[in-house]
Amino acid sequence: MNVLYNSENYYVVEFPGCSGIELVDKMARRAGFLEGELELSFRASLAGFAAEAENAESVDEFLGHYDALLTNSLRLH
Repeated sequence: MNVLYNSENYYVVEFPGCSGIELVDKMARRAGFLEGELELSFRASLAGFAAEAENAESVDEFLGHYDALLTNSLRLH
């Protein structure tokens, strides 16, 4: 697992050998796995945005645009 981004609100990881990215909203306790064209678009947008972002709040705001795709509830094991 490779952590691409981690803040108080969001967690973005990629899994080696798997073409996709998992996006987790820590506060809402929801997650989603992005793959295919959506994953490629998200990855490119995140890289471009993160390079220009001044702080974590800006990146979190950007990630908030993907909240509608986070349909899996997080549960403790």
